[in-house]
Amino acid sequence: MKIILTSDLHQMIGKWDDLVSLVQLEQPRFVLIAGDLLPNDGGHNAQKQFFRTLRRHLRRIKEATSLTVFLYFGNDDHHILEPRLDAQENEGLCINLNGRVHREEGLVFCGMNKVRDYPFGYKHWCAPDGDYIRCPEQFCGEGLTLDERGNFVRLDNLLDHLSAKPSLGEELERIKAQLQPGEMERSIWMIHHPPSSVGMDICGDGRQVGSPTVLKFIRKNQPLLGCSGHIHESPYQPGGRWVNKIGRTLWFQPGQMDYRLHAVSLDVSSDFSIRNVRHSVFDESKD
Repeated sequence: MKIILTSDLHQMIGKWDDLVSLVQLEQPRFVLIAGDLLPNDGGHNAQKQFFRTLRRHLRRIKEATSLTVFLYFGNDDHHILEPRLDAQENEGLCINLNGRVHREEGLVFCGMNKVRDYPFGYKHWCAPDGDYIRCPEQFCGEGLTLDERGNFVRLDNLLDHLSAKPSLGEELERIKAQLQPGEMERSIWMIHHPPSSVGMDICGDGRQVGSPTVLKFIRKNQPLLGCSGHIHESPYQPGGRWVNKIGRTLWFQPGQMDYRLHAVSLDVSSDFSIRNVRHSVFDESKD
């Protein structure tokens, strides 16, 4: 079975077009888009209006071949718009994998889109990561959330806001609890925040901002494979990687820079071995 993995497409229409072309060429059985679907620019109205564009591209993907598209919102996507994503799932265009488990073709797909805190303002998808709760650097005071009309609302106390939420580890364990015995080793995890210390979390200034909790979860549970996004530039940094092995688990972080689609294609065989791994930009093949 062919699988395509990507993330962080935002409003880059050319990349959505390239994803359609890649699906037409590769004819995958599954496509995973690991978060940050909506525009960064233009505010809430731009995100709301983008759903027409998203629907058009998902329809083109579905028309190209018989496949399942998994996606979810990332940290920049406004949470109050999630019912619009669910509506596209109801049309049969995709599956919103946020906090869910989906079984198909002998594989088990699991999604977790929460991230550890960062300096940027919008905090809905942020959650504690072990002892790390509040990023010491903040660009927008105590941070922002959204009211039901899409207006930003300032938080009174970011530490209290984040401390009241389930942690990344608790979210991962909640999803894991839905798996049956024997399913972990054939599971595919879509986790927006990358694991720490494996070359997938390196910012342009060299800081490593990945999650130790995610890394520990992968090492302990050893799923078949998984993918992240979030840190677009990481594969380009010294020590950066778009693929790495964590124990027996293959983990991917395609990156997403400039105007070319960053995506990974691979084949999963009937015995759950992984072959023909290729990156769309770095032009590397790995078995």
